[in-house]
Amino acid sequence: MDLKRNKREQILEKATELFFARGVADVSMDDIAAAVPAAKMTIYKYFQSKDRLVGAVMERYVREQHEIMNRKIEESPDTLSALASILDYRNMPVVPERFIRESLELYPQITADLLHYYREHMHDQLRDLIVRGQEEGVIRKELSPHILMVYMQGVTEFFARPDVLAQFHDLRLLGEQFRTMFLYGIAAPNDWSAQP
Repeated sequence: MDLKRNKREQILEKATELFFARGVADVSMDDIAAAVPAAKMTIYKYFQSKDRLVGAVMERYVREQHEIMNRKIEESPDTLSALASILDYRNMPVVPERFIRESLELYPQITADLLHYYREHMHDQLRDLIVRGQEEGVIRKELSPHILMVYMQGVTEFFARPDVLAQFHDLRLLGEQFRTMFLYGIAAPNDWSAQP
């Protein structure tokens, strides 16, 4: 069992490296097989297709981000700090823009699956964090946590569209702008100066 898991992980690691370095479109299953090294049949045994391999790379990244989010919530002194830390893209592992753009454009079903993961696993957790922040007095109480989550989900789904994303040249700057607008919009007035 460990050998199978190790080989699967090796394939996933090498595929991630190649996709991040060259983009999804420019990497073939032959390239991945040579990098592992493994027979191409072995890769298909674990992932059945390039689509599934790309999906596994993206899913792993999202799960890692979820783990980082959980850690940031636990380590933060208060809710607003936790949200600021979660939305701080400067401290996240770097995923090349080319990989993001190509994945959204070439694999819309995978994107839909990842958005579903967000709704199923992270949505309620973030809403609960907002409620806690309201109870602490660091998030404006007149804002509906449900509507804030609908807003965040809508923004996420909007920017997951390739035609929208194509309008922006710097995804990190886009993330920073969203972070600033969101945090300053929800922070209680006395907490505005506390956040970057």
